[in-house]
Amino acid sequence: AIIIYMKITFLGAGDFGSVLSDIAIYNGHETKFYDPYKYPDITLHEAISGADVVVYAAPSSEASILLPKLDSETPLICASKGFLSLKPFSRFKNFSAISGAGFSKTIRATLDAEPEEARDIILTASSELSEEIFSTEKIKIEYTKDTLGILLCGALKNIYAIGAGYYGGGEVSMSYLENVISEMLDLLEINDADKNTLRLSCGAADLVYSCSENSRNFRLGALIKKGDQEKIKTFIAH
Repeated sequence: AIIIYMKITFLGAGDFGSVLSDIAIYNGHETKFYDPYKYPDITLHEAISGADVVVYAAPSSEASILLPKLDSETPLICASKGFLSLKPFSRFKNFSAISGAGFSKTIRATLDAEPEEARDIILTASSELSEEIFSTEKIKIEYTKDTLGILLCGALKNIYAIGAGYYGGGEVSMSYLENVISEMLDLLEINDADKNTLRLSCGAADLVYSCSENSRNFRLGALIKKGDQEKIKTFIAH
């Protein structure tokens, strides 16, 4: 197979965006970041200039500022787990999404591990482009055409993870997860997404990871339950 190395710009240098960049570099691609908090000296224009692909890994709240400034002809991959609709991306000619189960530190450890020590990580993507960029011998890409389903699963699991932290304390009951999965199936169907997407890594598997004490959203839910407003503000700020 012919391997084409690409210039990839990541909008946002959070945990998931950073580990996806690590994977891309591992595969020989060139990456740049736009993140005014971590890289204040790099402008958006500088970051996206010459990019073959843009990966949106910034908070969904910044989409209305960032997306209008992007070239609609440049392939765009959404790796942000906060969108409930395809509408913000409607003008892009080549748009897809990537998500999956597993904490970023686990994915990075897998990438760095010796082959005999690594366990496979599976990410869900809605384009072959993601497979070209992010697939390795240890990190597998499962493909679905259901871009909306990937986005919905990513956004919804965050909401339910906060609920798990609020109601579950230190442990999440099986009945909570069963009820959540049932609701997510209904929401996928109501929004004309594919219910089978919940069976993929971006769906129920990612939900289970997110509804654990190692999850940031789970810990936020626990803080909300305690009602300590100052700790909540500090937690969200960081």
